[in-house]
Amino acid sequence: MAIHTISGATHNFAVKIDSVLMRLCIYCLVLCVQFATCLPSALAQSKPVKVAIIIDDIGFQKADPMLIKLPYALTFAVMPFTPNGAEMAALAATRSKEVILHMPMEAVALNHLLGKGALRQSMSRSEVEQALNQALKQVPQAVGVNNHMGSLYTSLAEPMDWTMQFMAARGLYFIDSKTTGRSQVEKYSKLHQVKSRSRDIFLDNDKSYKAIDKQFKQLITIAKQHGSAIAIGHPYPETYQYLRKNLQRLQREGIHLVPASQLLDLPGAPYVASQHTPKPAKTPSKRPPQVQVEETKIAAVPNTIENKKQQAQEAKTDQPALLEPVQVLSAETEVQPLELLPWRLPLRIDLHGFAAPSPATPTHTPIADFWPIPAPAEVPIVSLPAVGVIQY
Repeated sequence: MAIHTISGATHNFAVKIDSVLMRLCIYCLVLCVQFATCLPSALAQSKPVKVAIIIDDIGFQKADPMLIKLPYALTFAVMPFTPNGAEMAALAATRSKEVILHMPMEAVALNHLLGKGALRQSMSRSEVEQALNQALKQVPQAVGVNNHMGSLYTSLAEPMDWTMQFMAARGLYFIDSKTTGRSQVEKYSKLHQVKSRSRDIFLDNDKSYKAIDKQFKQLITIAKQHGSAIAIGHPYPETYQYLRKNLQRLQREGIHLVPASQLLDLPGAPYVASQHTPKPAKTPSKRPPQVQVEETKIAAVPNTIENKKQQAQEAKTDQPALLEPVQVLSAETEVQPLELLPWRLPLRIDLHGFAAPSPATPTHTPIADFWPIPAPAEVPIVSLPAVGVIQY
């Protein structure tokens, strides 16, 4: 009897031990699953947040050398065939700043402001390669390329295929300024294994301190959300003053300012065509609403006859580019940001590499063919009376 009691107690004890061990195993398994789930996010948070700021259009402005001399790792995009481009590229290189080529590319409109040596839709492959070689001779320090304007050219498949093949052969990286939502850069850079990245934000479309500060804070937000971000600014005096005062904020936020080449292997933020909400037109009409523009450059739009007429009118207008909204052709047409000049070019036609826009030809009015305006009748000249003589 005693033996049966002892064996029963032993059995119950063993069952309890098995139950405890089972619970411990389940608990350990849950801990392992939780650890495996949290590990990637913890590692992502441990990676340093990085930002690159590219200063476009180097070669014209008095602020160029002041920006280059700032003690920060800015990246400088130098335009070819500019009055001071070669000098500024050399200055940046001597101060260990990264230099890239700011290559002019054909846009939807305002192409008379592209300057010399731009890549255009009409070029053959050999002409594209020749233009790129000539531009790189002007900026031999360049380790990469980004596009100046280019809302038309970067949307074309074959020209961008040729361009990316050239980049691959020369070992250059490419930063897409993202002047159109139809850009072919990502597709053909991957095809030819060219390291590339798109800009995430423009800093100084509006040159006021408040507006630049808003964009700078947005840059910090994007970088913290995605781990990295690329901004593009321009050599305005206002931009120089702002960056000189505020670039140190990045370090306080735990963000590293690095050359653009260090962000090529990191994913960027999703591209947003426009951060503004479309507003209705002021005058009642059957046209769809206009778009309030933030970005600096015009996007490619469908190649229709009406659109070509509109582009011709935009190219001839005397209104400032930054105030000119794009007209959406139909309710189904994809809304894209305008390509606008990111800085006011010193319009001196005498500078090397710039061609004067062709003079506007007077338009013919068909109404004159049906109702010709008669010549004014000749009025006979009547001599005045002599002084002192009164005639009635």
